[in-house]
Amino acid sequence: MRELKIFLVVAVFTALVYWGVEPYAHSVMKPHVAPANFDFAKEDVDFAKSVISEKEALLNEAQKAGNEVQIQNATKALDMAKENLSKVESLWADVAKIDFTKGDALKGKEFFENNCFACHGVKEDGIAANITDSSLGVIPPDLSSAGAIYDEKFLAALIMHPALALKVDHKFGDAFIMTAYNSETSGESEEITNANIANVIAYLKDVSVKFEANEDAAIKKEVEAKYANMEDSTQKTALMEKDIAFAKNKATFIEACGRCHDMKYDSFFTPSNHNDLLTYLGSTPPDLSMMIRSRGEQYLHDFINNTQKLLQGTAMPRVGLTEEAQAKVVSYISKVGDSKKEERESTGIYVMIFFVILSVFAIAWKRSIWSKLH
Repeated sequence: MRELKIFLVVAVFTALVYWGVEPYAHSVMKPHVAPANFDFAKEDVDFAKSVISEKEALLNEAQKAGNEVQIQNATKALDMAKENLSKVESLWADVAKIDFTKGDALKGKEFFENNCFACHGVKEDGIAANITDSSLGVIPPDLSSAGAIYDEKFLAALIMHPALALKVDHKFGDAFIMTAYNSETSGESEEITNANIANVIAYLKDVSVKFEANEDAAIKKEVEAKYANMEDSTQKTALMEKDIAFAKNKATFIEACGRCHDMKYDSFFTPSNHNDLLTYLGSTPPDLSMMIRSRGEQYLHDFINNTQKLLQGTAMPRVGLTEEAQAKVVSYISKVGDSKKEERESTGIYVMIFFVILSVFAIAWKRSIWSKLH
Protein backbone atom coordinates (compact mmCIF):
# COMPACT_ATOMS: atom_id res chain seq x y z
CA MET A 1 0.00 0.00 0.00
CA ARG A 2 2.88 2.35 0.80
CA GLU A 3 4.32 1.94 -2.72
CA LEU A 4 0.93 2.73 -4.23
CA LYS A 5 0.67 5.95 -2.19
CA ILE A 6 4.14 7.01 -3.32
CA PHE A 7 3.22 6.25 -6.90
CA LEU A 8 0.03 8.32 -6.65
CA VAL A 9 1.92 11.29 -5.19
CA VAL A 10 4.50 11.16 -8.01
CA ALA A 11 1.76 10.76 -10.63
CA VAL A 12 -0.24 13.74 -9.30
CA PHE A 13 2.76 16.09 -9.21
CA THR A 14 3.91 14.92 -12.65
CA ALA A 15 0.44 15.58 -14.07
CA LEU A 16 0.35 18.99 -12.38
CA VAL A 17 3.63 19.99 -14.01
CA TYR A 18 2.79 18.46 -17.40
CA TRP A 19 -0.79 19.79 -17.74
CA GLY A 20 -0.59 22.85 -15.50
CA VAL A 21 2.79 24.50 -15.06
CA GLU A 22 4.30 23.67 -18.46
CA PRO A 23 1.34 24.87 -20.57
CA TYR A 24 1.16 28.08 -18.52
CA ALA A 25 4.88 28.76 -18.98
CA HIS A 26 4.54 27.91 -22.65
CA SER A 27 1.65 30.38 -23.07
CA VAL A 28 3.67 33.14 -21.42
CA MET A 29 6.76 32.58 -23.57
CA LYS A 30 4.77 31.99 -26.75
CA PRO A 31 1.26 33.50 -26.56
CA HIS A 32 -1.52 31.65 -28.34
CA VAL A 33 -2.33 32.76 -31.88
CA ALA A 34 -4.97 31.63 -34.34
CA PRO A 35 -3.81 28.61 -36.36
CA ALA A 36 -2.52 28.94 -39.92
CA ASN A 37 -5.25 30.05 -42.31
CA PHE A 38 -4.79 29.52 -46.05
CA ASP A 39 -7.66 31.81 -46.92
CA PHE A 40 -5.16 34.65 -47.07
CA ALA A 41 -7.77 37.38 -47.47
CA LYS A 42 -9.51 36.36 -44.25
CA GLU A 43 -6.19 35.76 -42.51
CA ASP A 44 -4.94 39.25 -43.33
CA VAL A 45 -8.16 41.07 -42.44
CA ASP A 46 -8.58 39.16 -39.16
CA PHE A 47 -4.96 39.79 -38.21
CA ALA A 48 -5.19 43.50 -39.06
CA LYS A 49 -8.30 43.77 -36.88
CA SER A 50 -6.54 41.96 -34.03
CA VAL A 51 -3.68 44.45 -34.22
CA ILE A 52 -6.20 47.30 -33.98
CA SER A 53 -7.67 45.70 -30.85
CA GLU A 54 -4.19 45.50 -29.31
CA LYS A 55 -3.46 49.15 -30.11
CA GLU A 56 -6.85 50.24 -28.71
CA ALA A 57 -6.07 48.40 -25.45
CA LEU A 58 -2.69 50.15 -25.23
CA LEU A 59 -4.34 53.52 -25.85
CA ASN A 60 -6.89 52.86 -23.10
CA GLU A 61 -4.11 51.99 -20.67
CA ALA A 62 -2.21 55.14 -21.60
CA GLN A 63 -5.33 57.28 -21.14
CA LYS A 64 -5.99 55.75 -17.71
CA ALA A 65 -2.40 56.48 -16.70
CA GLY A 66 -2.69 60.04 -18.02
CA ASN A 67 0.71 59.83 -19.71
CA GLU A 68 0.60 62.27 -22.65
CA VAL A 69 3.66 60.82 -24.40
CA GLN A 70 2.25 57.31 -24.23
CA ILE A 71 -1.15 58.58 -25.39
CA GLN A 72 0.42 60.24 -28.44
CA ASN A 73 2.45 57.14 -29.31
CA ALA A 74 -0.53 54.82 -28.81
CA THR A 75 -2.79 57.08 -30.90
CA LYS A 76 -0.23 57.12 -33.71
CA ALA A 77 0.13 53.34 -33.58
CA LEU A 78 -3.66 52.91 -33.66
CA ASP A 79 -3.99 55.21 -36.67
CA MET A 80 -1.30 53.23 -38.50
CA ALA A 81 -3.07 49.95 -37.69
CA LYS A 82 -6.36 51.32 -39.05
CA GLU A 83 -4.60 52.54 -42.18
CA ASN A 84 -3.08 49.10 -42.66
CA LEU A 85 -6.50 47.45 -42.34
CA SER A 86 -7.81 49.76 -45.04
CA LYS A 87 -4.93 48.83 -47.35
CA VAL A 88 -5.40 45.12 -46.70
CA GLU A 89 -9.13 45.23 -47.35
CA SER A 90 -8.57 47.24 -50.52
CA LEU A 91 -5.94 44.81 -51.83
CA TRP A 92 -8.06 41.71 -51.35
CA ALA A 93 -11.11 43.47 -52.76
CA ASP A 94 -9.08 44.10 -55.91
CA VAL A 95 -7.96 40.47 -56.03
CA ALA A 96 -11.61 39.38 -55.76
CA LYS A 97 -12.34 41.22 -59.03
CA ILE A 98 -9.99 38.99 -61.04
CA ASP A 99 -11.56 36.13 -63.01
CA PHE A 100 -8.82 33.49 -62.95
CA THR A 101 -10.88 31.11 -65.11
CA LYS A 102 -10.33 33.42 -68.10
CA GLY A 103 -6.55 33.37 -67.82
CA ASP A 104 -4.75 32.67 -71.11
CA ALA A 105 -1.35 30.99 -70.64
CA LEU A 106 -0.02 31.99 -74.09
CA LYS A 107 -0.88 35.64 -73.56
CA GLY A 108 0.53 35.34 -70.06
CA LYS A 109 3.86 34.11 -71.38
CA GLU A 110 4.05 36.98 -73.85
CA PHE A 111 3.28 39.52 -71.14
CA PHE A 112 5.79 37.90 -68.76
CA GLU A 113 8.59 38.01 -71.35
CA ASN A 114 7.95 41.71 -71.94
CA ASN A 115 7.54 42.83 -68.34
CA CYS A 116 9.00 40.37 -65.81
CA PHE A 117 12.16 38.97 -67.38
CA ALA A 118 14.33 41.78 -65.99
CA CYS A 119 14.18 40.17 -62.53
CA HIS A 120 12.64 36.71 -62.90
CA GLY A 121 13.42 33.67 -64.98
CA VAL A 122 11.42 30.56 -65.79
CA LYS A 123 14.02 27.87 -66.40
CA GLU A 124 11.38 25.25 -67.14
CA ASP A 125 10.30 27.26 -70.18
CA GLY A 126 13.77 28.37 -71.26
CA ILE A 127 13.51 31.92 -69.92
CA ALA A 128 16.80 32.78 -68.25
CA ALA A 129 16.99 35.25 -65.37
CA ASN A 130 18.97 38.45 -65.93
CA ILE A 131 19.81 38.76 -62.23
CA THR A 132 21.51 35.64 -60.90
CA ASP A 133 23.16 36.97 -57.74
CA SER A 134 22.04 38.68 -54.54
CA SER A 135 23.38 42.12 -55.40
CA LEU A 136 19.86 43.51 -54.91
CA GLY A 137 19.71 41.94 -51.46
CA VAL A 138 18.45 38.47 -52.36
CA ILE A 139 18.40 36.45 -55.56
CA PRO A 140 15.07 37.03 -57.36
CA PRO A 141 13.20 33.71 -57.51
CA ASP A 142 12.92 31.61 -60.63
CA LEU A 143 9.17 31.15 -61.10
CA SER A 144 9.05 27.68 -62.63
CA SER A 145 7.35 26.25 -59.54
CA ALA A 146 5.38 29.32 -58.45
CA GLY A 147 2.08 28.13 -59.91
CA ALA A 148 2.31 24.90 -57.92
CA ILE A 149 3.42 26.04 -54.49
CA TYR A 150 1.48 29.33 -54.23
CA ASP A 151 -2.26 29.90 -54.23
CA GLU A 152 -3.47 31.84 -57.29
CA LYS A 153 -5.11 34.54 -55.15
CA PHE A 154 -1.94 35.00 -53.14
CA LEU A 155 0.05 35.28 -56.38
CA ALA A 156 -2.36 37.96 -57.58
CA ALA A 157 -1.97 39.90 -54.32
CA LEU A 158 1.79 39.47 -54.56
CA ILE A 159 1.81 40.88 -58.08
CA MET A 160 -0.46 43.80 -57.16
CA HIS A 161 1.32 44.83 -53.96
CA PRO A 162 4.37 42.67 -53.13
CA ALA A 163 5.30 44.30 -49.82
CA LEU A 164 1.74 44.20 -48.49
CA ALA A 165 1.11 40.61 -49.59
CA LEU A 166 4.44 39.51 -48.09
CA LYS A 167 3.67 41.54 -44.94
CA VAL A 168 6.90 43.55 -45.08
CA ASP A 169 5.37 46.90 -46.03
CA HIS A 170 6.42 48.23 -42.61
CA LYS A 171 10.02 47.86 -43.80
CA PHE A 172 9.88 48.37 -47.55
CA GLY A 173 6.70 50.40 -48.07
CA ASP A 174 5.70 50.64 -51.74
CA ALA A 175 9.23 50.05 -53.01
CA PHE A 176 8.29 46.89 -54.90
CA ILE A 177 5.18 48.01 -56.78
CA MET A 178 5.27 46.36 -60.22
CA THR A 179 4.27 49.17 -62.54
CA ALA A 180 3.15 46.87 -65.38
CA TYR A 181 0.53 45.29 -63.10
CA ASN A 182 -0.78 48.52 -61.62
CA SER A 183 -3.46 50.40 -63.54
CA GLU A 184 -2.36 53.72 -62.02
CA THR A 185 1.24 53.37 -63.22
CA SER A 186 0.76 51.29 -66.38
CA GLY A 187 -1.83 53.55 -67.95
CA GLU A 188 -4.10 50.57 -68.64
CA SER A 189 -7.66 50.16 -67.41
CA GLU A 190 -8.40 48.03 -64.36
CA GLU A 191 -10.03 45.38 -66.58
CA ILE A 192 -6.95 45.02 -68.79
CA THR A 193 -4.61 44.99 -65.78
CA ASN A 194 -6.66 42.25 -64.11
CA ALA A 195 -6.71 40.26 -67.35
CA ASN A 196 -2.91 40.52 -67.58
CA ILE A 197 -2.56 39.23 -64.03
CA ALA A 198 -4.93 36.32 -64.70
CA ASN A 199 -3.00 35.48 -67.88
CA VAL A 200 0.40 35.50 -66.18
CA ILE A 201 -0.88 33.31 -63.34
CA ALA A 202 -2.39 30.89 -65.88
CA TYR A 203 1.04 30.76 -67.55
CA LEU A 204 2.84 30.10 -64.25
CA LYS A 205 0.38 27.34 -63.36
CA ASP A 206 0.85 25.77 -66.80
CA VAL A 207 4.64 25.85 -66.47
CA SER A 208 4.53 24.45 -62.93
CA VAL A 209 2.81 21.28 -64.18
CA LYS A 210 5.75 20.60 -66.50
CA PHE A 211 8.21 21.56 -63.77
CA GLU A 212 6.74 19.11 -61.26
CA ALA A 213 6.53 16.30 -63.81
CA ASN A 214 10.19 16.69 -64.82
CA GLU A 215 11.31 17.13 -61.23
CA ASP A 216 9.44 14.01 -60.08
CA ALA A 217 10.95 11.99 -62.93
CA ALA A 218 14.47 13.17 -62.08
CA ILE A 219 14.01 12.35 -58.39
CA LYS A 220 12.61 8.90 -59.16
CA LYS A 221 15.50 8.16 -61.52
CA GLU A 222 18.09 9.21 -58.93
CA VAL A 223 16.49 7.13 -56.17
CA GLU A 224 16.12 4.06 -58.40
CA ALA A 225 19.83 4.25 -59.23
CA LYS A 226 20.64 4.44 -55.50
CA TYR A 227 18.83 1.14 -54.77
CA ALA A 228 19.46 -0.59 -58.07
CA ASN A 229 21.51 -3.39 -56.48
CA MET A 230 19.20 -4.10 -53.52
CA GLU A 231 17.63 -7.55 -53.76
CA ASP A 232 14.93 -7.39 -51.08
CA SER A 233 12.07 -5.92 -53.12
CA THR A 234 9.85 -5.15 -50.10
CA GLN A 235 12.54 -3.24 -48.24
CA LYS A 236 13.65 -1.63 -51.48
CA THR A 237 10.17 -0.28 -52.20
CA ALA A 238 9.76 1.08 -48.68
CA LEU A 239 13.15 2.83 -48.72
CA MET A 240 12.54 4.25 -52.18
CA GLU A 241 9.17 5.69 -51.17
CA LYS A 242 10.75 7.41 -48.15
CA ASP A 243 13.62 8.82 -50.18
CA ILE A 244 11.34 10.06 -52.96
CA ALA A 245 9.04 11.79 -50.46
CA PHE A 246 12.02 13.37 -48.71
CA ALA A 247 13.52 14.57 -52.00
CA LYS A 248 10.22 16.13 -53.09
CA ASN A 249 9.89 17.90 -49.75
CA LYS A 250 13.45 19.17 -50.01
CA ALA A 251 12.80 20.47 -53.52
CA THR A 252 9.79 22.44 -52.21
CA PHE A 253 11.89 23.81 -49.34
CA ILE A 254 14.56 25.00 -51.77
CA GLU A 255 11.98 26.70 -53.97
CA ALA A 256 10.21 28.37 -51.03
CA CYS A 257 13.00 29.06 -48.51
CA GLY A 258 16.33 28.28 -50.15
CA ARG A 259 17.12 31.79 -51.36
CA CYS A 260 17.61 32.99 -47.77
CA HIS A 261 18.05 30.00 -45.44
CA ASP A 262 20.74 27.34 -45.03
CA MET A 263 20.11 23.78 -43.95
CA LYS A 264 23.64 22.75 -43.04
CA TYR A 265 22.58 19.42 -41.50
CA ASP A 266 21.56 18.42 -45.02
CA SER A 267 24.52 20.18 -46.66
CA PHE A 268 22.33 22.80 -48.32
CA PHE A 269 23.50 26.41 -48.37
CA THR A 270 21.68 29.36 -49.85
CA PRO A 271 23.16 30.74 -53.07
CA SER A 272 22.49 34.27 -51.76
CA ASN A 273 25.40 36.06 -50.14
CA HIS A 274 24.95 36.34 -46.37
CA ASN A 275 26.30 39.89 -46.30
CA ASP A 276 23.79 40.93 -48.96
CA LEU A 277 20.99 39.35 -46.93
CA LEU A 278 22.19 41.09 -43.78
CA THR A 279 22.18 44.48 -45.50
CA TYR A 280 18.82 43.84 -47.12
CA LEU A 281 16.90 42.37 -44.18
CA GLY A 282 18.78 43.86 -41.23
CA SER A 283 19.84 40.44 -39.92
CA THR A 284 21.18 37.21 -41.34
CA PRO A 285 18.43 34.61 -41.87
CA PRO A 286 19.06 31.68 -39.51
CA ASP A 287 20.11 28.19 -40.48
CA LEU A 288 16.97 26.08 -40.11
CA SER A 289 18.57 22.74 -39.25
CA MET A 290 17.44 22.75 -35.61
CA MET A 291 14.40 25.02 -35.94
CA ILE A 292 11.97 22.12 -35.50
CA ARG A 293 13.40 21.41 -32.04
CA SER A 294 13.74 25.00 -30.90
CA ARG A 295 10.31 26.14 -32.12
CA GLY A 296 8.16 23.11 -32.83
CA GLU A 297 5.98 22.08 -35.75
CA GLN A 298 2.94 24.19 -34.86
CA TYR A 299 5.03 27.35 -34.54
CA LEU A 300 6.56 26.77 -37.97
CA HIS A 301 3.16 26.29 -39.59
CA ASP A 302 1.83 29.49 -38.03
CA PHE A 303 4.99 31.48 -38.73
CA ILE A 304 5.32 30.52 -42.39
CA ASN A 305 1.63 31.32 -42.88
CA ASN A 306 1.89 34.78 -41.27
CA THR A 307 5.26 35.90 -39.93
CA GLN A 308 3.91 39.05 -38.28
CA LYS A 309 1.47 37.08 -36.16
CA LEU A 310 4.30 35.58 -34.13
CA LEU A 311 7.09 38.10 -34.62
CA GLN A 312 5.71 41.56 -35.32
CA GLY A 313 8.19 43.83 -37.06
CA THR A 314 10.29 41.03 -38.55
CA ALA A 315 11.73 41.64 -42.01
CA MET A 316 11.06 38.03 -42.99
CA PRO A 317 8.25 37.94 -45.55
CA ARG A 318 5.12 35.84 -45.22
CA VAL A 319 5.91 32.87 -47.46
CA GLY A 320 2.35 32.39 -48.75
CA LEU A 321 2.53 28.70 -49.56
CA THR A 322 -0.47 26.49 -50.19
CA GLU A 323 -1.36 24.13 -47.35
CA GLU A 324 0.16 21.17 -49.22
CA ALA A 325 3.40 22.97 -50.05
CA GLN A 326 3.76 24.26 -46.49
CA ALA A 327 3.29 20.74 -45.12
CA LYS A 328 6.14 19.57 -47.36
CA VAL A 329 8.45 22.34 -46.12
CA VAL A 330 7.73 21.63 -42.45
CA SER A 331 8.10 17.88 -43.04
CA TYR A 332 11.53 18.43 -44.59
CA ILE A 333 12.66 20.70 -41.74
CA SER A 334 11.38 18.12 -39.24
CA LYS A 335 13.14 15.22 -40.96
CA VAL A 336 16.48 17.02 -41.11
CA GLY A 337 16.33 18.54 -37.64
CA ASP A 338 14.91 15.49 -35.88
CA SER A 339 15.96 12.56 -38.04
CA LYS A 340 15.73 10.08 -35.15
CA LYS A 341 12.16 10.98 -34.21
CA GLU A 342 10.55 7.75 -35.49
CA GLU A 343 13.28 5.60 -33.93
CA ARG A 344 13.10 7.51 -30.65
CA GLU A 345 9.32 7.22 -30.40
CA SER A 346 9.27 3.50 -31.20
CA THR A 347 12.11 2.84 -28.75
CA GLY A 348 10.30 4.84 -26.08
CA ILE A 349 7.39 2.41 -26.13
CA TYR A 350 9.71 -0.54 -25.49
CA VAL A 351 11.48 1.35 -22.70
CA MET A 352 8.14 2.02 -20.98
CA ILE A 353 7.15 -1.65 -21.28
CA PHE A 354 10.53 -2.64 -19.84
CA PHE A 355 10.07 -0.39 -16.79
CA VAL A 356 6.55 -1.70 -16.20
CA ILE A 357 7.83 -5.28 -16.20
CA LEU A 358 10.82 -4.28 -14.05
CA SER A 359 8.47 -2.59 -11.56
CA VAL A 360 6.33 -5.72 -11.28
CA PHE A 361 9.40 -7.87 -10.54
CA ALA A 362 10.80 -5.26 -8.12
CA ILE A 363 7.55 -5.14 -6.12
CA ALA A 364 7.30 -8.94 -6.11
CA TRP A 365 10.94 -9.27 -4.96
CA LYS A 366 10.45 -6.64 -2.24
CA ARG A 367 7.37 -8.40 -0.86
CA SER A 368 9.16 -11.76 -0.95
CA ILE A 369 12.08 -10.40 1.10
CA TRP A 370 10.05 -8.41 3.62
CA SER A 371 7.47 -11.15 4.12
CA LYS A 372 10.11 -13.20 5.94
CA LEU A 373 10.61 -10.40 8.48
CA HIS A 374 6.96 -10.20 9.57
